[in-house]
Amino acid sequence: GPAAIIMAVGVMMGAFMAAGTVPTVLVAGLQVITPGLFLVTTFILCCVMSMIMGTSWGTIGTIGIAMSGVGLGLGMNPAITAGAIVGGAWFGDKMSPMSDSTNLCAAVTKTKLMDHVRYMLWTTGPAAVISIVLYGIIGFSSSANAFDSTQVAEIIGSLQGLFKIDFVAVIPLIVVIVMIIMRKSTIVSLLSGAVTAAVVAVLYQGVSLTDIGSVMYGGYSVESDNAVIASLLNRGGMSSMLSLIATFVGALGLGGILNGTGLLKPLFDALTKGVKSAKGVMVMAWFLTLICILVISTNNFAFVMVGTLFAPIFEKYNLESQNLSRILEDVGTTGSVLIPWNVGAMFVVGVLGVPTVQYAPYAYLNIFTPIISLAIAFTGFKVLRTDQ
Repeated sequence: GPAAIIMAVGVMMGAFMAAGTVPTVLVAGLQVITPGLFLVTTFILCCVMSMIMGTSWGTIGTIGIAMSGVGLGLGMNPAITAGAIVGGAWFGDKMSPMSDSTNLCAAVTKTKLMDHVRYMLWTTGPAAVISIVLYGIIGFSSSANAFDSTQVAEIIGSLQGLFKIDFVAVIPLIVVIVMIIMRKSTIVSLLSGAVTAAVVAVLYQGVSLTDIGSVMYGGYSVESDNAVIASLLNRGGMSSMLSLIATFVGALGLGGILNGTGLLKPLFDALTKGVKSAKGVMVMAWFLTLICILVISTNNFAFVMVGTLFAPIFEKYNLESQNLSRILEDVGTTGSVLIPWNVGAMFVVGVLGVPTVQYAPYAYLNIFTPIISLAIAFTGFKVLRTDQ
């Protein structure tokens, strides 16, 4: 489950550092990306990556780590960079036909998968456009004063001194992406990347066998006078993820207790009693999905609970099922990563090292998608009805 994925990401991060995979992507990013366009590029890159891979966690653990490093090198505020990474990563988590949540929400509400995906474009599309505009504005207004080209040159020089920077180092990343596109499980894909990275580190970067073992468990560490280099490279390892797993297991346990004791069902029944219109049904589904992700730290509970309870009510009010499946994702998938005790948010903090309260204000896609969704529920714009 998710705990195993968290461990696998920790192992892979350490191995990716030792193999020079992340340093090579960093050098390429620092050479190519202009500071003004950095946030827009990061957001779009993470959108594309998450659409291809169908996983926000896989996106954060691969391209997300690299882009957060490029941002540091360009002198960008880490919270804003993390917001752009999160927005892009959760774009595909919601819109990709390969994503777990996309398939689950379609299945629970008995909606055809591609109908569900197409219908979500009405909320996610505008939110993505707003995100790109805002990241562009921030990028161009902050790039002039924060950018230090000598520091960038220094970072590139240091990385080239520490690693062989070329195509061979990127092979582990390609392995992960190919495995995920081939629909292998996330854990198998990440661990395959970690093993490939270990081989590259030993045979190509000259890391000893004993060192690669300790890197995969305890994380990569390098002595450097340059503080930015140290903060870029000293991360990863299975042990760095253990406190995250402990919190995660506790949160899941609490969710299980609330669900198992049946405390939530009477609450739902009481709340849905007063609903007398199609608009009311949609607004209520929106709020109950929000309550679910606030109370229980995993989205799947919200999808199954709200999806199952509301499917017959939506039918009664002649609302097509994709209205419900979209609300589940607009609030449950994109909104959840803004809540500090949600599993996805904990994962982001564990990997990118930026607290939820700091990156959340900049995760524009995740903020605007639920707002647009609620506006559509209220106005009835593009609401599909079965009696039309």
